[in-house]
Amino acid sequence: MKIVNTILRIGLGLMLLVFGLNKFFWFMPDFQFGEDIGAANLFQAFTDSSYMWPLVGGLEVVVGILFITKKAFPAALLALIPISINVVLFHAVLNIANIGPALLVAVLNVYFIYKNWDSYRHLVK
Repeated sequence: MKIVNTILRIGLGLMLLVFGLNKFFWFMPDFQFGEDIGAANLFQAFTDSSYMWPLVGGLEVVVGILFITKKAFPAALLALIPISINVVLFHAVLNIANIGPALLVAVLNVYFIYKNWDSYRHLVK
């Protein structure tokens, strides 16, 4: 099971790293939202802002690196919570067709928090 956890952790870290770097360097094709005008408008607002897209991208890069190296892993899991919640809500409300990867990130985030619960026990006493 330890090897599975390592593969999941590194895989999620690589995913976050790639998507975070893409927010700076645009090496992947743009998202196609089709008929989802609200999703396209919100996505455009994020990319047009001077701070939101670099903030999210930077956080994804940092969390991805922390996942890959397993440094400050419990803190990285906490930093991922608002990202995973917002990505799931974005897709649930505006772009349900592409919710799969968002759910994967959220489920893995919850799974790793559960597996590392001893690190958070003092926060919920």
